[in-house]
Amino acid sequence: MHDRAAEPTEPCTACGGARTGWAGQSVEDGRLHWTLEWLCACGQVCDRGRGPAPARVREAIVARHGTHRLVLTDPQTRSGAVPKAFRDVFGLPLAEAVRAAAALRGPGWEGTHPEVALIAALLAAAGLSTAVR
Repeated sequence: MHDRAAEPTEPCTACGGARTGWAGQSVEDGRLHWTLEWLCACGQVCDRGRGPAPARVREAIVARHGTHRLVLTDPQTRSGAVPKAFRDVFGLPLAEAVRAAAALRGPGWEGTHPEVALIAALLAAAGLSTAVR
């Protein structure tokens, strides 16, 4: 399993006091999963789901851990598996998946560690080699 977590803080929407959060993203059973939990004196709130993380979860993880850059080891490789991986993981429209595939063949595609690990695993299953830089 590949996972990353961060601890954002913000004012509680219920009582106005400070609340501490835990934002997490992981790969489980070949899919992205995310969690956002808030703890405050007035109670705890938890939200989780499968698929791409909501912006606030992803932003907290990127702020804490940064991004990783994934590249194809042979940028001349042409395969429909590359845009398909992005469509499968992120539900991107074809045009956006093709742009992500082009980045992977060029300067690299940036994502969180779990996102990069999942795309790399899907491409490896399709016989394509990648590297993280």
